[in-house]
Amino acid sequence: MTEQKTFPVTDAYESMFGSKVEETENFLPSILPLNLNKHLIQSVMEKAKKEKKWVLIFVIGTKPCFYKFYGSIVAANKLGIPNFIINSNQHYDDVLTRGLTEFNLQTQVACNLAIRGDLAQKSAELLMKVSWFARYLKKNWPNVTVVPVVLGDTIMTAIVPAAWMFSRVEKAIQVEAGLRSMAPEVMKRYKDVDIETFIDQQFYGKWLLLRNEPFPEQWDTYTSAAGSEFHFAPVELNKEHLIREGYPEKNIWVVGGVVVDALELKRKEKAERSVFDVYPQLEKGQWLRVDIHRRENLTPRRFKAIVETTLDLVKKGYNVNFIEMSATRNALDYYKMRDVMNKLRKYKNFLHTNVWPEYANVVEFFESKNCLAALTDSGGVQEELNLIGKACFTCRISTDRPETVYDAKSNVLVPPISSNYMVRLIAHITNNAALIKKMGSAKKLYGSNVGYKQMSIISKLMKKGERPFKWAHEALGLWKEKSKGIEYL
Repeated sequence: MTEQKTFPVTDAYESMFGSKVEETENFLPSILPLNLNKHLIQSVMEKAKKEKKWVLIFVIGTKPCFYKFYGSIVAANKLGIPNFIINSNQHYDDVLTRGLTEFNLQTQVACNLAIRGDLAQKSAELLMKVSWFARYLKKNWPNVTVVPVVLGDTIMTAIVPAAWMFSRVEKAIQVEAGLRSMAPEVMKRYKDVDIETFIDQQFYGKWLLLRNEPFPEQWDTYTSAAGSEFHFAPVELNKEHLIREGYPEKNIWVVGGVVVDALELKRKEKAERSVFDVYPQLEKGQWLRVDIHRRENLTPRRFKAIVETTLDLVKKGYNVNFIEMSATRNALDYYKMRDVMNKLRKYKNFLHTNVWPEYANVVEFFESKNCLAALTDSGGVQEELNLIGKACFTCRISTDRPETVYDAKSNVLVPPISSNYMVRLIAHITNNAALIKKMGSAKKLYGSNVGYKQMSIISKLMKKGERPFKWAHEALGLWKEKSKGIEYL
């Protein structure tokens, strides 16, 4: 046996950084086995076979997926649509998987993929494991149509439709379809305009497509659309993007934002323990909640600007709650900026916390009088604050929710260019009572009963005898195959 050399590699999935581990040259990474709930799978597949219905597979990859899919899963159950969940299990600690129990989804998980590694390894594992699972279902229930329902812009959203299409010649259903990043034209000349003009041009000026970021989420959502037959878009803008890219309008429905149903549930339900009992400090005054995790914001200049902005805001007297996510934690250590956070702990107007496990606590805080605004790079938070009625400061150069800026005007891009620029921009808004009130009272963009709208459409598609894949001769109405036309492949 030849001696194997070792060299350090960096796990780049949770962040751009990560701890160094020793790997061997020409290595094949260890892959965990997937786990099946065969009793649940058989029950759902036999029901679909008997009732001549599709089976929907809700594909969950990250913490927000649990609550974003809540409304769709509840609606599918109410409408009698056979379904179960695939859980990637790429996040496996209690904090990032609390949604399973918070939304009572644990009994509906039929397949646990147990994927690990960086983006490349996760993608490879997904392709192999999902392909195997697709063939497993085909072998045991050859006449049952099974359709993955993918969400948003995670790696699952991109890879699962490809694996399914290659294995079964069936496409997926994409929810949150048509998310395409845009930037205000004024971003290119921010140095030449004052802060007031910079904001005004975001609200009323020209916007440009700029699909470089978020990375890799813009690739994920774009690729997912190509592997999906049916597309559910949050707003008309998303539909326009899809039509421009060549997707047939008859297969696109504008249904609203996927955060709506879970948000409404948590606005009515109290958390098991109030966030103000967990963090009593938050009860005093108004707080700016800072949560940063995007890979592009972990690049040197941007991340330094964000950390220094946090420091400057605290010194200026702002109450700041800094949420340390896994990506943030790795970046703080990588750039040796942990000391900045530690020094801030002496300030009574600074609160440093880990990710809040319960979505109910996040909603509770956002709805409270103690929430001033959020400085975030999250897509979902831009939607949530629009619906709740609080100002959002999006720490990005572009956004895939531009409608929250130029249409609703509940959101302003605060680009991580420098701490000086970010602090000036945030101060200008927060010190302008009329502007902060305008942002908080903006029109709501994302509708209601979104999950039910999606599932009602899918139910009608099933009844019409639609299929989640069409050859060109079928799409043009030239002729229909007597069989699905896949047995000979």
